[in-house]
Amino acid sequence: MAHLFVTGGTGFIGQRLLQTLAQTKQHATVLVRSLSKYEQLLDKLNLRHNEFIKPVCGDLTQPLLGLNKEDLARVKTAEVMIHAGGPMDIRLSAEQAKRVFLQASQHMAEIASLIHAETTLRHFIHLVGFKSPFRNEDLSQKEQAIASLSHEPPYEQAKFHADLHMREQSVKHGYPLSVVHPGVVIGDSATGETEQLGGLGLLVEATRRKLMALVPGGEKYWLPLFHLDHAAAFIAALAQEEHPVSQTYYLLQAKEDSPNMMGLITTMAKELRVAKPVGALPLGILSKVLSSPLGGKLGIPQESLSFVVNDSYSLESARHIQQKYALDYTVTPSTLRHTIADLDFRLSHSVTTHKGYNQGKLGNMTALRNNNSGNPVLFIPGTFSGADCLIPLANHFHNADIWLPDLPGLGRSPYHHKSNVIDGHAETLIEAIAAMDTPVTLIGHSYGALLAAKVMEAMPDRIQALGLLQPVFHPAPSMYKQRWLTEMALSRMSETALIKSLIKQSCFQSEAQIPAEYIRYVQEELRSPRVRKTLAELLRELTRPQSFQLAPEQWDEKKVHILWGEQERNYELPDRYRHLKLGSLPYGHHFPISHPEQTAQLLRQRLEL
Repeated sequence: MAHLFVTGGTGFIGQRLLQTLAQTKQHATVLVRSLSKYEQLLDKLNLRHNEFIKPVCGDLTQPLLGLNKEDLARVKTAEVMIHAGGPMDIRLSAEQAKRVFLQASQHMAEIASLIHAETTLRHFIHLVGFKSPFRNEDLSQKEQAIASLSHEPPYEQAKFHADLHMREQSVKHGYPLSVVHPGVVIGDSATGETEQLGGLGLLVEATRRKLMALVPGGEKYWLPLFHLDHAAAFIAALAQEEHPVSQTYYLLQAKEDSPNMMGLITTMAKELRVAKPVGALPLGILSKVLSSPLGGKLGIPQESLSFVVNDSYSLESARHIQQKYALDYTVTPSTLRHTIADLDFRLSHSVTTHKGYNQGKLGNMTALRNNNSGNPVLFIPGTFSGADCLIPLANHFHNADIWLPDLPGLGRSPYHHKSNVIDGHAETLIEAIAAMDTPVTLIGHSYGALLAAKVMEAMPDRIQALGLLQPVFHPAPSMYKQRWLTEMALSRMSETALIKSLIKQSCFQSEAQIPAEYIRYVQEELRSPRVRKTLAELLRELTRPQSFQLAPEQWDEKKVHILWGEQERNYELPDRYRHLKLGSLPYGHHFPISHPEQTAQLLRQRLEL
């Protein structure tokens, strides 16, 4: 295969491109600014022992990319160049944008001309953006196109001048140039995981702050979207072309297959659990508002409107490559829901990844997984908790295939939109476990233990063992009956109030027992209106006796193990469950969080894990 030279390999698209190139065993040299950060990236991408991708240290803003003599010689052996460098920051100043886009393209063109003069540059692939006025290889109208850029923000102007420069240089030196215009790139098509908070993330942030009652542009406008993995696969396929021709490719769905702005914001509002929009606002008026002092207070950058368009784009050239290599290009409503929930989580939380765990899907839930080859063990969190909170406990199950799902409407998982929040949670877990290859061990904490018990009753043959940690088997205090009052209280809860409440409710015996990362997680989680509403509805349902309809006398006693914190003061274990295997720990309700090692030790013994 050809030797590729890649810039932007540590960026949002570039990271996924490196994974794709490694999977297809394409040899690539990637430009990086820091070798130490690149090595950290390799660990994150599980590419530490990959033999196909090698780094060179340099800088796009420097002549000849700042490469030393040895690395420059290596780069000059490349047959295909992929230029994907440049930050995703629509608020760059004119000088910053010029340096990282236009000047970078000039330095890349210099390298390309050197390669083409000494050997033959088979292909130059340049990632730009779908708003570029240069839509094909005909540059006869370039003056008019340049004039049309005057209303664009510096970020877009610099990118499009870089596009023009590369087109002119490819014509001058005679090498094929593929210009790839991605739409607004969102996360993985399987999981919705979206690390980049610009683009769609700006609309998610505005919607969850209830600033989208009036939709930008309305039904005639749309936001072209495209999945990260689809973009990486397309670029990798282009690099394999034996006889490329200069061409422009738009990576996006057709306008008629995409939601318009009204539909998109309505979907966001539904997923974020806020009021849906009531109308539309012309882009011109909205742009003036956002450029005013009022716009500064709203915190929505005026430049974010540049991605909202009413144009259609020619997709024929892109579809040809996609069909030739059997590539997907669709954005499904299901994955869009996961993308919105993932962005909501990332906008709230300062810690979103954990060493040793990858983000994936478990049915319709997002889950963290360690990808071990052992028997599957599912940890189900309770209220005021999430997958992240149970990682210290899960880390003690070294040989198990650990799954840590976030329940629908909480953490990273989109809401199920069922009529009853608890029934919806149970049904979602049942569907996910039914789709797994083997029976599983379920370990639930607090409300999660109630769910685990409901799941076992519904599908006993699929549950190998059941660990119930401080199970909630009777109604919660009546103070949670008014959903709107609970939701309001959650929105105003300070760190001090949270700590006092946790101690008062015997979750922990003292502040010293409360892990700092747990407090941070709960405080950040409550920033989301989606989470606050789901929690308020859940707590209301937990005050109702009908939520606890179980038949423990019919359970297989060999499968079920209960661990109880002796310092619990709010809940008790009803007598009808005391015939089951019962162990105790001298801690409060949240002992799996305050004392994960002791909890794991007892669980492993009893569940034989």
